Amino acid sequence: MGSQTYRIPAIYTLHDGTVLAAADMRYNHGADSPNNIDTLLAFSDDGYSEWRFNVVNYFDDYVDTVTAKASASFIDTAIVQTEKGRIFILTDLWTSDGGYMTCKKGTGFVTVNGKEHLLLTTGSCSDKIGTFRYYIGDYKDGFAPVMRLTDNTATEYSVDEDFCIYKNNEALYQKQEGSDKQIKQNVYYDKSYFSAYRTCYLWLRYSDDNGKTWSKPMNISSQIKKKSEGFVGVGPGRGATVKVNGKERILFTLYRNGLIKGSSEEVVVIYSDDNGKTWHRADTKHGFGVGKTSESQIVNLPDGKLRIYARNKGNYISFSDSTDGGETWTKFIHDKNLPAYGNCMSSFINYSRKIKGKNVIIGSFPSDIKKRANGIIAVGLVGENNKVDWINKYKVNEEFFAYSCLTELKDGNIAFLYEDKAANITYKIYSLSDDGDITPFKG
Repeated sequence: MGSQTYRIPAIYTLHDGTVLAAADMRYNHGADSPNNIDTLLAFSDDGYSEWRFNVVNYFDDYVDTVTAKASASFIDTAIVQTEKGRIFILTDLWTSDGGYMTCKKGTGFVTVNGKEHLLLTTGSCSDKIGTFRYYIGDYKDGFAPVMRLTDNTATEYSVDEDFCIYKNNEALYQKQEGSDKQIKQNVYYDKSYFSAYRTCYLWLRYSDDNGKTWSKPMNISSQIKKKSEGFVGVGPGRGATVKVNGKERILFTLYRNGLIKGSSEEVVVIYSDDNGKTWHRADTKHGFGVGKTSESQIVNLPDGKLRIYARNKGNYISFSDSTDGGETWTKFIHDKNLPAYGNCMSSFINYSRKIKGKNVIIGSFPSDIKKRANGIIAVGLVGENNKVDWINKYKVNEEFFAYSCLTELKDGNIAFLYEDKAANITYKIYSLSDDGDITPFKG
């Protein structure tokens, strides 16, 4: 798809056995935002057959081959599917020149008549919130007027559902950086007539046809982010679902800049009880024992509880539990049976079959406590009081090993995406025996 480098794997097995994977397309670099990054999706009918590719989140303000810190970008994707089949993908969106280190405090939204609206300013994406005198009004027939904040009157400008800009119903264009091509102006681009506030945004799409088509994007940041916060971004990999009072709840994990003195980052959980229309937020508490918490994955426990396994600053994987469907969480603690390079994304999933009569959790992470190396896949049996007995740790490699993501294929084998080099993702399949032994799939 025109990219030589990729990062941040996500993988999920859909109900019909189709495997959906996602990754950051980083073209000719491996850097995080701000930079030229888009979202690649890949589909296989069963995880074994040929893959099909498409790009679901794409900004064209810069030519793909240009490494450009001024480019708008997408980074870090998580996937989940509901019991009725709707697939959600959640991704960080950054305006031109936006990234973790340049993120400004605030939501980028304003409340007008009880509703949240995306703020706009004229000219380049700005970090000076006092210059924002416009906002995007309510959508009708695929377009929304650009409104004056002073008196809530409409201008002659409007935006479509992809946030491209129009004047008197005619699209506005600008020169693509790195070529002579004319592209539609967009509120997330530098050099467009209107632009959004330079902070992080949460970009949500869904599909009701197994990923063939996707909804228009929804910027849900105003439902989640506090005005006092800077970065609040996606914990990439996989979301989760759980039944609460007989109704399905959808969950994703995020992480934010820490607000507790002495902390750096903290896990945030968001959840929806209405099939993704509205989202609510639950903060976690890591205390000081694990240093920080950030990128994380949720698994379901046998008694209906939830568990988060999270990146942290210690030499072990950390975890926290919820007894109320993700609304409140216990203090994070280390699992001393999972030594790891804690400051790296890990992946944890439920496995559908029991081993030795017990429910199974499978995890992947770098097991070298000093660096991102020595990848392993760990098999755990859930016992009394949800204590996990890690009965097997299969060594994937003894070299570089960074971000990873696991999924169970329809036949019970384990598919695995992991970063084994800088800006490179490898795909492998493993078999899991009735005793919990892992072996490379031979087929």
